[in-house]
Amino acid sequence: MKEKFKDRYVILAMCMVMVGIMMIYQLVNLQIVRGEEYDEKSQRRLLNERKVPAPRGNIVDRYGAPIAVNRMGFSVQIIDTKTKSPELNGMILKLIQIFEKNNDSYNKSFNKYLSSPTQFGRYLVKDDSRIERLKTIMGFRFKGVDAGASAADVFKYLKGQFKISDEYTDEEAYKIMTVRFEILGYSSINPMTIAKDVCKETVAQIEERNREFPGVTTDVMPVRKYVNGEIASHVIGYVAGISDKEYSEKKSDGYSMNDIIGKSGVEAAAEQSLRGKDGLKRVEVDTGGRLTEELDENPAEPGNDVVLTLDNRLQKVAMESIERNIKKIREGKDGKDNFGDAVAGSAVAIDVNSGEVLAMASYPSYDPSLYLAGADNKAAQEAISNLFKDKSAPALNRAINGLYAPGSTFKPLTAIAGLEEGAISSNETILDTGFVTYDGHKFYCMEFRKYHYSHGNIGLTNALATSCNVFFHELGVRTGIDKLDKWAKMFGLGEKTGIDVGKEYQGRRNNKETMKISEREQRIWGKADTAQASIGQLYNIFTPLQIANYVSTLANGGKKYKPYVIKRVVKYDGSVVAETKPEYEQIALKPETLKAVKAGMLAVTNATDGTAVNVFKDFPQGISVAGKTGTPETGREAFKQSSDGLFICYAPADNPKIAVAIVIEHGVWGSNAAPVARDILAEYFNINKNSSADDKVGVDQVMFTR
Repeated sequence: MKEKFKDRYVILAMCMVMVGIMMIYQLVNLQIVRGEEYDEKSQRRLLNERKVPAPRGNIVDRYGAPIAVNRMGFSVQIIDTKTKSPELNGMILKLIQIFEKNNDSYNKSFNKYLSSPTQFGRYLVKDDSRIERLKTIMGFRFKGVDAGASAADVFKYLKGQFKISDEYTDEEAYKIMTVRFEILGYSSINPMTIAKDVCKETVAQIEERNREFPGVTTDVMPVRKYVNGEIASHVIGYVAGISDKEYSEKKSDGYSMNDIIGKSGVEAAAEQSLRGKDGLKRVEVDTGGRLTEELDENPAEPGNDVVLTLDNRLQKVAMESIERNIKKIREGKDGKDNFGDAVAGSAVAIDVNSGEVLAMASYPSYDPSLYLAGADNKAAQEAISNLFKDKSAPALNRAINGLYAPGSTFKPLTAIAGLEEGAISSNETILDTGFVTYDGHKFYCMEFRKYHYSHGNIGLTNALATSCNVFFHELGVRTGIDKLDKWAKMFGLGEKTGIDVGKEYQGRRNNKETMKISEREQRIWGKADTAQASIGQLYNIFTPLQIANYVSTLANGGKKYKPYVIKRVVKYDGSVVAETKPEYEQIALKPETLKAVKAGMLAVTNATDGTAVNVFKDFPQGISVAGKTGTPETGREAFKQSSDGLFICYAPADNPKIAVAIVIEHGVWGSNAAPVARDILAEYFNINKNSSADDKVGVDQVMFTR
């Protein structure tokens, strides 16, 4: 019996030894023989979802020339690897040091709520709404910190919340705090972007030192790029980081706090078309968040391309010509009429048969790429600030937000109103003795004021050609202010055009209601007021776009088109998503009215005494130009400021295709604006292609006139 038990123990012992040997063998196999293989596999078991940024759609001109496109850049992202705060803070500071060494920016939305230690007391905490917003974003209450606390108090509190050691300087602590704020709510699944468009050196250094940066990865991303953006910056607009308000309004549409969004111009107007649809890819990553294998991907869908009506060639010529002629005007300073203060201008060219805007220049301009720079790019931020401080107001889109008295460019409208209302016939003359008196106010012709010369009996054609003030004073008074206002409104003056890009200003027209609003003391509208209104003075202020559209309407026989800049929207596969169709209102005009007014405008550029004859004397006979100069008094002449210079035209006169309006602030005379129109038309009709810029007509070649 004892022998049997003894045998059983032996067998049991042998089994245990065998099991032990097998376990040891398996452990050796797992940890030593195949340990590296199994360790690698275990490191790859983390599933990760990553957003694939969609490229923004391109913006191109009517011929496909690029204006706003994309290039590929690099981003730096981070996931939560459960790193303790002390180690995380140290890692973040090392990352920041790499960024700063390579002059790269990192996301700094935190500075909207709390300024840096060197700026404490200058920026934040006095604004209750910012503190409340900060509390909401961070997801916890500020114990013992109210909206009236100092910036230093808030800084100290957050330093504790993020467990930032006192071993760091305040400046270092603030930098760490900035990135910690950016990654609030980050997880081990979805990476958070902390820096965009970093350089290759930054990427290389992060990858080389990857063990120092657990959870930190780099990826490629599309970055906005503008091609010669300065020539059309006010039309194109710019993109920048989404604001708190925009994010709260658009987060349901898929926007994130780190997204860029169109802020102005086409970039804003076509935001929904330009913005693509982000993709998503599922990957396996190691415990450091680094990609080991891509599993599957739902690719990003690029944004739609936007084709504009603009012609880049005309736009460039317009900008260069305005700049060149402003320089010549300033060089002609005489201290009498020209005070050398011309600084800015605008040019608008419209297809008279569709309403397509071919050029819409506002000078001076700016580089929209400035807004792509990070908040820590001091040079870019200073340049942006100067856009609004500079007296020449580069940020102002003068084409739709500049308001100018039209001066004598209004006279064709006065002629239309007078002819249509029966105040005058096309062959009737008015006696110009050099001046005329209404309500005790004496009004002069410019020739009489300067040369004591009068036109005598003068008809409509010559009155337009020579810009005879007395003729139009009398015609306006005969017609009456109500009828002048009626026709000005019909032609869209003092009314928003409805253009599809930008928030345009309405302006105002001369009428009795405007007087009530503008005058401090109420009085009755008199003939003297109508006399001023009839030559485009008094309360009239219009945008260059309105003036250009008025000329276009006159040129095409009364079709008042709705101007537009976005021609079509095209999907990435080439299919047309949307296309703008011309819209217009027909203004009923008598053929004899159009014939008479057009004859007068043709004489402006062709008659011997036409006010712009020297500018267009070398144009081919088959491309005759009809125009009108304007020199509105601004009321600042007594303070040694020059009058503005305006010029309107269309061509060819017998078969109009293009209408142009030019405004040069403090341009002295309307004839000084005409060379800009000449350059635009020369480019449009391919005239003088072999001429150099120095050969083009300039203000020094133009006769004195209005």
